[in-house]
Amino acid sequence: MPKCPFCGAELNHLVVYELVRTKHTYKVHPNGQWEWQYDNEEDRAYTAFCPECDEEIPLCDYIGGVEDFLDEEYIIIRSDDPEIKRKGDFVLFRGKVYRVEEADGGMLHLKLVKGEPVASIIGASLE
Repeated sequence: MPKCPFCGAELNHLVVYELVRTKHTYKVHPNGQWEWQYDNEEDRAYTAFCPECDEEIPLCDYIGGVEDFLDEEYIIIRSDDPEIKRKGDFVLFRGKVYRVEEADGGMLHLKLVKGEPVASIIGASLE
């Protein structure tokens, strides 16, 4: 299970707020009739929060989203977390190997290394 980078709670869900912006056009015709026209394109923004401490989980959509976070393919942990072993751009965390995608304000944004041989070699060098 993923854990909150702030309170350390193991999470089986997140609280997600979604902001949807759409464009609508309201037209009034010369005969007094009116109509709504909807633009099919929507702009969506998601903000995720820890259900235990209510802190915002700083997800980066270009690295991974809510589903990736809950599947532990993308995790965010504190750089001083005692459960990690780090060597360069790679981190061993709970038996899985991750690549550091971003380091920001004491937080590490990590993406799971896929490919069994690669993960095994990197994992062995970190243990």
